[in-house]
Amino acid sequence: MIAPGLPGGAASRRSRLRFRHALVWLLIGSLVYAIALAIVLALYPDPMDALAPVIGPSLYLTPVFGMPYLIASARQRGWGRRLVYFTLLLTAAHIVANELAWRNGVVNFPLEPGADAYVNGLITGAIGGSAGSVLAFAGLFAIRIAALTRSTRAIALAGIGVLTTLGAFGMAEGLALSHALELPLRPSRFIFWYECVHLPWQAAFAVFVAWLMRLGRPTGG
Repeated sequence: MIAPGLPGGAASRRSRLRFRHALVWLLIGSLVYAIALAIVLALYPDPMDALAPVIGPSLYLTPVFGMPYLIASARQRGWGRRLVYFTLLLTAAHIVANELAWRNGVVNFPLEPGADAYVNGLITGAIGGSAGSVLAFAGLFAIRIAALTRSTRAIALAGIGVLTTLGAFGMAEGLALSHALELPLRPSRFIFWYECVHLPWQAAFAVFVAWLMRLGRPTGG
């Protein structure tokens, strides 16, 4: 999409700058979120409390992910929409995805490690990763931060595939490497597990969101 009133070359340069700017600050946001999550989890007296749906720290810290980008883009057009998206809509998407994954995990996770635990981790992570990505991209189009076109639909579908895969393996590998649910429960194990789930997912999500925003908003919006 070429911005109205701009020559093709200028529009292309502006688009690349928009992508780099958003990507850098969203990647910084994913690191800030990871640090904040580690600190909060370390302060929890009982690590199991961190698994609580809706009120868990991974959920109420969601706006931290977009905060560096929001600050850096405060003077850019469309900031109000980005504020709503990165604080409210992304948090809501995270809560719903976490709830869906949590319900599957509660029913199916075995207490003893084994092959079934890994498969259940893959399924649970895939549920959370797919639901979160679908809702997050839907919100991006619904609030008209990105235009819904054939190319952006293809990018979003590719993003859903990548993020579903990262969600699955982040959950399964994180649990397998950290032994977070084995007794005795230790905050350090939970931190490692949660970072495996969230950091790669958010970093990849940053790429796709920056890419979609690079293509511009709908004309007239």
